[in-house]
Amino acid sequence: MSQHLLIVANDAIGTRMAGPSIRAWELAGALHAAGVQITLAAPGQSIPSAPFATLAFDVQGRALRPVAERADAVLVQGLVLAHYPFLAALDIPVIVDVYDPFVLENLPQRAEETLAGRKHHHVKDLAALNAQLERGDFFVCASEQQRDFWLGMLTALGRVGPEAYDADASLRRLLDVVPFGLPTEPPRPAADGRPRLKGGVPGIDPGDEVILWGGGIWNWFDPLTLIRAVAELAPSRPRLRLFFLGGKAPGLYTPKMRMAAAAERLARELGLLDRVVFFNRDWVPYAERGAYLLEADLAASTHLPHIETRFAFRTRLLDCIWAGLPMLVTEGDVLAELVQREGLGLGVPPEDVPATAAAIAALLDEPDARASRAEAFARVRARMTWTRAAEPLARFMAHPERAPDRPEAGAGLDRLSPTPAGALPARALEILREGGPLALVEEAVRYLRWMRRPS
Repeated sequence: MSQHLLIVANDAIGTRMAGPSIRAWELAGALHAAGVQITLAAPGQSIPSAPFATLAFDVQGRALRPVAERADAVLVQGLVLAHYPFLAALDIPVIVDVYDPFVLENLPQRAEETLAGRKHHHVKDLAALNAQLERGDFFVCASEQQRDFWLGMLTALGRVGPEAYDADASLRRLLDVVPFGLPTEPPRPAADGRPRLKGGVPGIDPGDEVILWGGGIWNWFDPLTLIRAVAELAPSRPRLRLFFLGGKAPGLYTPKMRMAAAAERLARELGLLDRVVFFNRDWVPYAERGAYLLEADLAASTHLPHIETRFAFRTRLLDCIWAGLPMLVTEGDVLAELVQREGLGLGVPPEDVPATAAAIAALLDEPDARASRAEAFARVRARMTWTRAAEPLARFMAHPERAPDRPEAGAGLDRLSPTPAGALPARALEILREGGPLALVEEAVRYLRWMRRPS
């Protein structure tokens, strides 16, 4: 009889999904195909029909407990253990997906807040992360570069020791690489036959040269350099268009992104908004993204030079590999290195407007950039399917076991205790002073959610 794995997503799963939910959905499908009995659970009202069992649960997570108690292992991501600590208390293997190093993402995300507020949130983020690292029995990340980072974290917390070494000197039994994958089926035009991008977006015509920004505009990205480069090229390329695909991100909690507002403001100041530079106001359904990728001429992903970049895994670039869409990328992360090494596009230094403009022009001036790179894209696609990506998880689930050093059930959760009741007034005044009334309301909601969750 196959082993039963409960996958608990950090956010809602539906027709519109961001990276973590996509990852949970696709890994569930790949592991189900590999013979693992799967239950995919996610917060929200419902989950799309699937060949495996699904469970939509409310904010308190009450429906999770009976399913978790029957599982042979549980896989969590994000802040799931912090939100549902009873999962960490189960005497079954806990697999922790650390593909998203959120402690690094949140440094640029909160860069414009007060120092006191940033320090407070960073301490909370680090506590949540360390609690996962202390409790997990098996960890997966997205790249070898990330693996080096997480091995350092695990070593500092005492998880890399004689027991782990004796079980597997390579430490793959403790921490392995499960990258984002690619669908095995190629992308297809929209089912209704109507264009989505060229001739589908007002102001973008069938004969235009379209650069596609393939996801949300998070604060660690750099759309401003890209917009300025497009502004330099627009006078000599009157059919040049830049389309930002990701508008309002899906999810139960969507933080405000100052960079998205800054990008639209710059496009307006340069006289490009809704003429050369376009912003989608919604989030494209996951099943429809292929149509946009097939209609674009070039993809772009530009980011700022900071610590998040070094350990990032730009999942939006995987879609471009899937669709065979040449890419312009900022140098400095593992997928940018792949793009340059395999000839899938061009890399440019960060915040370099002339180099970005030159690279855009060079790629668009190629007679057929897609066709000339077709073999390179096919070669990379063959080794990056979800089936191959999920292999370390499938191996673990063949014989799911607690870690050799057997962290105690519930280990690390003392780090996640909320502010003591006696300290609440002082903390409330601090939040009000640093972030204003809205920040105080958001913190109060988080506190109440914690207090209402089952232990």
